Amino acid sequence: MSTLLLLAALLIVMVAGAVLISRRLQVDDEFSGGALGATIAPCVLALYLVAAAMGAVIAWENFTTAEDGIVAETGAAQSLYWSTTALPEDEAIAVRENLRAYLTTVVEDDWPRMVTEGELSAEGDEAMAALTTSVRTLSASDSGDGLDRLTARQELGNLSDARVARSDAAGDGIPTLLLVLTAASGAVVAVMPFAMIKRGARVAYLWAAVNLLFVFATIALLFYIGDPYASALKVDAEGLSAALATFERVDSTMVTP
Repeated sequence: MSTLLLLAALLIVMVAGAVLISRRLQVDDEFSGGALGATIAPCVLALYLVAAAMGAVIAWENFTTAEDGIVAETGAAQSLYWSTTALPEDEAIAVRENLRAYLTTVVEDDWPRMVTEGELSAEGDEAMAALTTSVRTLSASDSGDGLDRLTARQELGNLSDARVARSDAAGDGIPTLLLVLTAASGAVVAVMPFAMIKRGARVAYLWAAVNLLFVFATIALLFYIGDPYASALKVDAEGLSAALATFERVDSTMVTP
């Protein structure tokens, strides 16, 4: 809601500035072709384009980093699950149950909190602690399942690292200073053409209005694509949900007589 209000205020400022300038502060031809048109306007436009481009790049990097993190987390969970197949049955069941419980908290508790608060849930931390205990307490053995125990511990470490990375990424966004710079320079770029239009040039007013709306749309887009988990450009928990469904289906098959 606060973002929407900020954008509404920005649009009002742009429109009011355009109306005021077109009626009261129009620039004469000699000035529009001088310092204003040859130096100031290009500099402001360049500043706006650079700031907007930087914001788009940061948003895309946040998204791709978060997406790669979810792929890594899903892969670690799958490897941990299948590493239990050679473990003693009671230990394997305990690890798989804790892994399913952890993924459930990630999907049902972590994700909503990441979207609304930009942080992970306490339930997820508790589930990870329980999973860690079940893996770390696997009994030592000289049999062939030693490699699987080592793999389980390694994948637990990868899963924990992925959780830390997801915690760091939650709430990320485009820096506020960059958004302010983009909005301020964009407002000038949107309003400036109205100062150079001669009265009665309706087509020129039309294109100036189109420019204003286009600039406003690009600024609004930047406000809504920064957070990799709670924006228009976001990562979801579909991969983890699919892995959880697979684990539950396989486990139900194992216990079926």
